[in-house]
Amino acid sequence: MSIKVLLAEDSSYQRKLITDMLLSSKEISKVEVAKNGKEAIKKIESVNPDVLILDLIMPKIDGITVFKFLSEHYPIPTIIFTAKSPETLDDSVQALLLGAFDFIVKPKGLWKEELPKLKEKLIFSTLYASKIKKTYEKRNLLIKKSFEKPLNLITEQYQIIKKPKPKIEKALKITPLLEGKLTPNAIVIGTSTGGPRTLKTILKDIPKDFSSPILMVQHLDEFFMKEFSKSLNQVSKIEVKIPVNGEKILPGIAYLSPGEKHMEVAQRNKIQYIKILDGEPVNFCKPSVDVLFLSAAKVYKDRILGILLTGLGQDGAAGLEAIKKGGGQTIAESEQTCVVYGMPKAAVKRGAANLILPNYQIKEHMLKFARKNKGNPIYS
Repeated sequence: MSIKVLLAEDSSYQRKLITDMLLSSKEISKVEVAKNGKEAIKKIESVNPDVLILDLIMPKIDGITVFKFLSEHYPIPTIIFTAKSPETLDDSVQALLLGAFDFIVKPKGLWKEELPKLKEKLIFSTLYASKIKKTYEKRNLLIKKSFEKPLNLITEQYQIIKKPKPKIEKALKITPLLEGKLTPNAIVIGTSTGGPRTLKTILKDIPKDFSSPILMVQHLDEFFMKEFSKSLNQVSKIEVKIPVNGEKILPGIAYLSPGEKHMEVAQRNKIQYIKILDGEPVNFCKPSVDVLFLSAAKVYKDRILGILLTGLGQDGAAGLEAIKKGGGQTIAESEQTCVVYGMPKAAVKRGAANLILPNYQIKEHMLKFARKNKGNPIYS
């Protein structure tokens, strides 16, 4: 493997350190540099990199503008490597950056001492980002047409206007427990890299009268999770929410795990509810798909559909196996549509998947599962 990287960073000192660090990997053959956003846009076509490492704070054209422009005209796996912490970013910016492959915050203190602590993570992320280049849109149009406009016009067109944040946050809407008979069944979904787009594709066609609850783990930090929940609600006919600890699980609602906390399913007095847990990462992940899947398998037994989507690593493979062994149904996304065929591949190797499907076929099986379990209560 011979990986080409374009590094957009305005600090010459940091460019040198990062370049040397990346080239220490035998799989990275070349690191081109850009001193600002304007130069980065110009170099994209000539360099044709496998991965872009992008700082957000740069002169002339900032990294946010560069990323928005490239996302729309020249999609490329991008790692945001910046001193800006996600919580300081405007909601609209957070929504945009959900499309980045990874977001790494630069170390504080002396770079010479602190940078080696992030070396392994940055190289690891770069290597995997390079593997998904083929899944991005074909670049037959590239950005030639856009260069017919002066770069200052491009900046104006793609600059994100920051909206003032409201002083008073809206209270979390808690749905009351429905009276009458409940059907204890559920659909659980786990995903990581490439998940935001895939979940949107699946959820947008789920009907408003969907009768099963959906519980989802997406590997994201807490600052991006809130914006991701909003973006899912915009395309979904059913409600998508980040639950609070102890919240009852109701039919027809999609629950998205909070960032940097685990989400479990528990049961008390025949009522299923959500537990939000702090604790150590599982499979290097927090939230972890396995935490959700293993707990849900115990509660729902054979009345559960487990779905493992695109993602890096093997989180969720053991949990999907537990669902299958308990009599539940299991689906792993096929390599055909995965951005990164890691998590589903690990599950398939364990024999944990009843079905291996492209993501566009998964919705139909969710609908079939919900119809089968509707109106067949175990308790009232």
